[in-house]
Amino acid sequence: MSGFLVVERVSAGYGLASVLRDVSLHVDKGEVVAVLGANGAGKTTLLRTIYGLIAPTSGRVVFEDADISGTPAHQIVSRRLAMVPEGGRLFTF
Repeated sequence: MSGFLVVERVSAGYGLASVLRDVSLHVDKGEVVAVLGANGAGKTTLLRTIYGLIAPTSGRVVFEDADISGTPAHQIVSRRLAMVPEGGRLFTF
């Protein structure tokens, strides 16, 4: 499956707590996609998994035809893919 960003059957979580189970997403270049859900539905966990902050327990994340599953966040940023959290302080001053 090719696309700008592809999430294929990803499962992920925190310790023994499974949050994402078999999630798939396909985004083509130029598309605008929204991830919606109630508090605790796994939206942030999905984004953290895409951006390399959490390693998936199964499945894969593909960005521009390269498998980035489990790649450290600092290497993903070098591919021009980053997460900026709402209200997050980027600078300490």
